[in-house]
Amino acid sequence: MSFLQHYKSGNLVLPSALLFHYKDIFTSTDDFLVWQFFYLQNTTNRDEIATSQIAEAIGKTVPEVNRSVSHLISQELLDMKTIELEGESEVIFDATLALKKLDDLVEETIEPTASSADSGNILKDLAEDFERELGRMLSPFELEDLQKTLSDDQTDPDLIRAALREAVFNGKTNWNYIQAILRNWRREGISTLRQVEEKRQEREQASPTNVSVSDDFLSAMNLWSDSNAK
Repeated sequence: MSFLQHYKSGNLVLPSALLFHYKDIFTSTDDFLVWQFFYLQNTTNRDEIATSQIAEAIGKTVPEVNRSVSHLISQELLDMKTIELEGESEVIFDATLALKKLDDLVEETIEPTASSADSGNILKDLAEDFERELGRMLSPFELEDLQKTLSDDQTDPDLIRAALREAVFNGKTNWNYIQAILRNWRREGISTLRQVEEKRQEREQASPTNVSVSDDFLSAMNLWSDSNAK
């Protein structure tokens, strides 16, 4: 699901990717800051935010804020429409254009890093496994982290699935818990499913339920039982 689609589906959180790509989208920090006020207006039940309010909040003058608004509109990061409601005109600002640009940027950065079409399929299949196990759609942040876990950390997809299964088994179906499992495995030098299984077997062997009982101990227990019966 793209950032724009997540916005439309009701996910109102500012994408973390926007912070890391803001210089590729916005020409200045002032423009980015001003845009966030319109994003806030779009994603909450707040009334229209006047440029004077924005200016006071960020320590700028109204003309400076208006300049940023003009920049955003000219760069197709903000759309302004005038609508008629019961004979009165109302100006509506749409901040989602920046999310469309972010989607385009993220798609460009992900596609070239894939060594082949198989890489994209692996991410797609893995995301579908996560959504099936978790019973929900992954957020853009989770998808971005999942892609980084595959490409940057070079984590085996099957190892990620194993961490997912362990999280679901423990009733901890959140991304941070899954990442914590993977980090713990990396610290222990575990990078394959076989090593995960070996680690599980070690835990089972160390468990008190698996302690072997000698024949002498069993005989003593039988004698104790017989004496009590008498």
